[in-house]
Amino acid sequence: MIDIGPQYKRDDEFTRRMRWYQSWYRARVLRVPHGTGPSPSSRTPYGNMLNEDAASRGLNFLTPEIFLLAKQRVATGSGVVEEFRLMRNMLSSQPMCFNLFGELALNLDKATDMVRALWGTHVKRVTDVQIEWSPQPASEYLDDRTAFDAFIEYEDDAGKAGFIGIEVKLTEPFSQRHYDKPTYRRWMTPESPWRPDSREAVADIRHNQLWRDHLLAWSTLQHASSKYQSGHLSVVFHPEDHRCRSVIDGYRRLLRSHATFSAFDLAQVVFAWRPFAGEWLQAFADRYLELNTSDQRRPT
Repeated sequence: MIDIGPQYKRDDEFTRRMRWYQSWYRARVLRVPHGTGPSPSSRTPYGNMLNEDAASRGLNFLTPEIFLLAKQRVATGSGVVEEFRLMRNMLSSQPMCFNLFGELALNLDKATDMVRALWGTHVKRVTDVQIEWSPQPASEYLDDRTAFDAFIEYEDDAGKAGFIGIEVKLTEPFSQRHYDKPTYRRWMTPESPWRPDSREAVADIRHNQLWRDHLLAWSTLQHASSKYQSGHLSVVFHPEDHRCRSVIDGYRRLLRSHATFSAFDLAQVVFAWRPFAGEWLQAFADRYLELNTSDQRRPT
């Protein structure tokens, strides 16, 4: 029997559970040995890491088509796609993003039904889906490397362009660094989504990454040359990540309007999409949501 592999003793409870489950999934479902990580130079073995052979076979992805999409995205050399993390780390949100939204990028008709089911029937048709995307040139927006994990462009019922910029979370915490500069503040106009009395709170490390993601969405919508008449930031996260849910709840209280912000946990996403998807979506749920499958063997 293939070994579950080493775990990390300093994980918080949710990350520990998810790391164990991804290790179990690799050993019992994929049936391949563990690798090392979390970086290319690391020599530390972890159960959630794939080795070079398994990674080259695309085993971090649910279908061959999603694996090909990931390789094509890496080949562009743009954005913040990290090849080693993407191909080998089963605990990373980056391959999960491809596994969740790759199918939509490959089939825009299916994407239209699924986007309407989750984000609203005002969406007439999805026109494009990108993974790891940001508007360019960056200097005209936030002037940094902030990017959407996924970006969905659509046409609404009135024939106008809109978008959904998506932040995907698995176990990685929101950034605990403080970022603030004039290129952010220029978008904090009286018409912006934030409450006037939240100007300091938004930049606090607890909310800083969400604020920057939301700023990117707002700047994409408000830019002088924007073609979009509507758009917002949406966060997708694991239903058992209570820390992430708490941060989102706290951030909502800083908003004057929720029209440009939404959040869904993965269980809500899967439930909304089931009428339009088959084996791929079930495989996604098996890979990321069915944690009880391995709990009877999980160390306490």
